[in-house]
Amino acid sequence: MKGKISKYEELCQAYVLAKQNTQTTYQACKRFVEGFIIAMSEYFQTSINKEKVGFDEDGLMHFCTALTLYENPNHKDNSSSETIFISWSVENILDNYILMLYPWGNQYKLFENELDKFEEIYQYIFEIIKETYQSPIKLSQKEKHTVRHLCWPD
Repeated sequence: MKGKISKYEELCQAYVLAKQNTQTTYQACKRFVEGFIIAMSEYFQTSINKEKVGFDEDGLMHFCTALTLYENPNHKDNSSSETIFISWSVENILDNYILMLYPWGNQYKLFENELDKFEEIYQYIFEIIKETYQSPIKLSQKEKHTVRHLCWPD
């Protein structure tokens, strides 16, 4: 019987389709995060780096943003600094993205080009960072650069 596929071949086709759908979702998440970080850099008027990118078994993309603050931003080379890491995850469902901010659990449902909602998130991050500096910080006599994790530890 020509034209009829075996059960095994049908399973192989299901696997190929699932793999293609997963790759499409991964690419969509990566594009979304790139746009999110570019807009975040514009909002804060400095470069924001993306680090520790990976996908879990459920298809969630996890990543950290890194923002470096300087004692004297006009003379970064001769200035003390601190890099702040913030943890995120993003999930793509149809044409929506669910962005999660860890460890606070804030969840944002967004479309790719909802820049006004992006700004709400950036303002929230701004307030969190500013609030962390209301308490005394650890100063190091030896190190010119420190790290602050506003996220789940590795």
